[in-house]
Amino acid sequence: MSNAADAVIMAAIHAAFDSYPKEGDPDWRSPSWIMPEECAHLTGVIMRALESAGFQIVQKQS
Repeated sequence: MSNAADAVIMAAIHAAFDSYPKEGDPDWRSPSWIMPEECAHLTGVIMRALESAGFQIVQKQS
């Protein structure tokens, strides 16, 4: 389950950075605005913080 949740969180982080302008950067919509390694690092931090706070991500049954 963690991999699916990681992918969703990473996509959300990447989308947030793509749609939020970096002040002073004329090419702010560049896909390199946040590097994949940075996105993965932020995702890991979020997942660890949620886990340490007692949260568990489970997939909703359809």
